[in-house]
Amino acid sequence: MTAQEPGLGYSEFPAVSRVEWKERVASDLGEGKTYDRIVWQTPDGFPLEPWYGINEPSPRIRVPMQAGGTTAVSCRRITAEDPEEANRDALRALEEGAGALEFVMTGKESCRPAYTRRLLSGISLENVPVWFSGTPDHLALTGALAAMDGFSANTGGLLSPPPAGDSGLLQALCSGEGLPVTFGTLCVDTVPFHDRGATPAEEVALALAGMSDMIEELLEAGIPGESIAGKMTITMAVGSSHFLEMAKPRALRALLPHLLEAYGIPADTLPRLFARTSRRNLSLLDPHTNLLRLTTETASAIAGGYETLEIAPFDAGKSTSAGEAARISMNIHLLLTMEAGLGRVQDPAAGSPFIETMTAKLAGTAWEIFKTIESAGGLSAASPLVESMIAAARSAALKQAATRKKTLVGVNRYPADLLPQQLLHLDALTATADESVEGSETARFERIRLRTASHALKTGRTPSVFIWMHGNPAVSRLQAGFTEDFFRCGGFAISGSAELAVEAASCATALADKPSFVVLCIAEKDPVPSAESICRMLKEASSGIIPVMAGKPPEGHERLTAAGIDSFIYTGVDCPAMLEKYQHTTGA
Repeated sequence: MTAQEPGLGYSEFPAVSRVEWKERVASDLGEGKTYDRIVWQTPDGFPLEPWYGINEPSPRIRVPMQAGGTTAVSCRRITAEDPEEANRDALRALEEGAGALEFVMTGKESCRPAYTRRLLSGISLENVPVWFSGTPDHLALTGALAAMDGFSANTGGLLSPPPAGDSGLLQALCSGEGLPVTFGTLCVDTVPFHDRGATPAEEVALALAGMSDMIEELLEAGIPGESIAGKMTITMAVGSSHFLEMAKPRALRALLPHLLEAYGIPADTLPRLFARTSRRNLSLLDPHTNLLRLTTETASAIAGGYETLEIAPFDAGKSTSAGEAARISMNIHLLLTMEAGLGRVQDPAAGSPFIETMTAKLAGTAWEIFKTIESAGGLSAASPLVESMIAAARSAALKQAATRKKTLVGVNRYPADLLPQQLLHLDALTATADESVEGSETARFERIRLRTASHALKTGRTPSVFIWMHGNPAVSRLQAGFTEDFFRCGGFAISGSAELAVEAASCATALADKPSFVVLCIAEKDPVPSAESICRMLKEASSGIIPVMAGKPPEGHERLTAAGIDSFIYTGVDCPAMLEKYQHTTGA
């Protein structure tokens, strides 16, 4: 006879109160470390605790979802410089699993009927949403589309807002004469704000402000309010802060009905949300790390409730062909929706106390920013205010990356060596890095590495570093690991490392490969005497050597500076600024 295993229910796992949980956390953190240490201060300034209980009162906000739910349809972006070539790329993308297409229109000719017919040939326009950006002639394009056979049921839209101040064009687009009601002709694009450094709450507020400006202009022109929202698409970027980016579209959806109701418009139909993966965090030189960033962003977009998602190719450099990079990136969406099943659930974040709290706090912060913009006259009139706000956010984000308090794998931590094919295209890579978005957290580091590589190619010599360890081995080796990673982020070579005694004979070991720098990793209670002696011996052995010390300047560091220590490197120092200084010193 087989013994029956006892059933387990929720009663077997009693709820834990916040008091009990915090007591355990305090114990685990240890003496001298407070609970505030693990409270997250978000980029928008509001705190988030690491745990919220389901039975505890917490801020909640209603998040409406579109009828029928959403699966974040994967959209392939294609530049339409040549209609036949773009058409071939589009048909191939559909074969590879794309559910929608975006064409970047490059000139007025691309908006003409003959061009669009060639561009869209063979595409099932009744079933494949087709989006258009970079539109140089909105009316010509919409007219050409309206005249096409099979376009009467298309559910795509325009992703480029009309020129500011052209009220007549805005009205014509809203009417969408000859186009299906399912085709969106109005767009509010917040991606440029994200590219310049806006925070999640600022992006939500700017989406509301852009929509408010557009609604007000259309209502003043006599356009019925109920016809506006359904014609509108809001485009947003998805960054790699997984939970915040999941909460961002939810916060926007929660606020949209309030905005519509303020204008007396029924909130039965909401604008559609179109997402693009972020360009701020992409690595040009270590592109395979981008696959993980794009996976996080895709998961956030699906769980957050975007209808459509454009995933950037993971490699914008010279490591992989453009078509293959786009295909591999799109496979991320296929894996998450089809294999992992994320596309089968509507609003999977609903009910999570942590996500619900984050959504409510993000919405509250965004609404206050939106009101500030409105009180300044709306988005168009408040441009100086908006630019100042974004500049402050950008400065804070770039500082986090520069001081390496925010880790960007392959960029400001753990960089990989450049590939042979990258070394063959340094000028092209440099040009691409120079074209990075203003808020890029990776471009400055990668430009430094490219300058070092170019210098090595021209001179046959890479500036190098020898690491001199002394004192407690456990600590000095940690310092050495930090030092190696620090300099490799600038493309500098590591000529060697060793635990050496404080004696003149050790200088021969340190200087054997003629390094540009010797970094001292002195793990002693008072490192000054040893560091001072080593520095003087190094300078006597090689007057051109540049001694650097790992660690914050200790008490009595003036003696080290007098002995010849050039600088100190430590956690929190401006890493790219130091690397640029070292490049200048070595002529790289």
